[in-house]
Amino acid sequence: MLHSLRLGIMGILFLATALSLSAQAGPRSYVMFGIGGQFDLAQMGGTILKDGLDARSPVRDSQGNIAGGQQKAIYAENTLIGLNRSTNGLVGVKDNGAMTGLNLNVGYEKEGIFGINNLFWRINVNYTTKIAGGYTTSTFAGYKWLEQEWNYTAWTVPTYLGIKLFNAANDTAVYVAGGVNYYKGGWGVAGTIDGDILKNALPGVAGPGGSFLSDAPTPGIYKENAQFRASGFGLNWLIGAQTKVAEKGHIFFELETILSAGMGTAGTRSVGGASALAPIAAYPVVIGGQTYRFGYKLEL
Repeated sequence: MLHSLRLGIMGILFLATALSLSAQAGPRSYVMFGIGGQFDLAQMGGTILKDGLDARSPVRDSQGNIAGGQQKAIYAENTLIGLNRSTNGLVGVKDNGAMTGLNLNVGYEKEGIFGINNLFWRINVNYTTKIAGGYTTSTFAGYKWLEQEWNYTAWTVPTYLGIKLFNAANDTAVYVAGGVNYYKGGWGVAGTIDGDILKNALPGVAGPGGSFLSDAPTPGIYKENAQFRASGFGLNWLIGAQTKVAEKGHIFFELETILSAGMGTAGTRSVGGASALAPIAAYPVVIGGQTYRFGYKLEL
């Protein structure tokens, strides 16, 4: 019985010590700064890599008769890579894949919601822009007949309510949170697809009515620049971890998911662009996705 009493007293002391350590810091607040990467911006990777985009106009033969299928408004990179290899380089290609973005983040976080130290709320401001990918060029017999360049920029303002799981000394936490966000931004594509030169300079060889690239658009798409933008509200969540590295400083690592999308419209500049797409084209605009981020929290 004495042994049990000693164990009970030790347990009570251990629990009291742990609670004392856990309560040492109490609710805290931070300003935070982060940097991260986001992949497959606007979820256009499938279009860029393998799907492309059909134009509204049908493919025609050398006499102008409908030959079946649709002309292309966007060429997929895998199509051009296949032509490059099957023509032994006659069709040249430089491919860069899907868009990859840089994400910059600032925010404010406050612990101790509803009187519970482990609950927190947060508001962030995120800016994302393309830094790689989304650029395709192609040549035919040395002439650059195609250039497609994609772009993406977006602002998101996510808010969160979450919970942290602390160690005894309040130095390290794993946390999860969810909330809503405001978003504004979008994607665009600019460039030229010169089906007219292929048709006129290489009749029967390339371009409409030719053996190669018969689905090239004519009239050609010249110096087009269609930009699709949207704004609204969406959902978001994150998982992360932080650890103390200085008296008032913590480093953190997070995976943030932003779910938001809308419909954007863009006017076309060229006759070929209007023929291939529409004078005013409408396409989905997906903002967000998954961002892998690390950064620094400064305790106030």
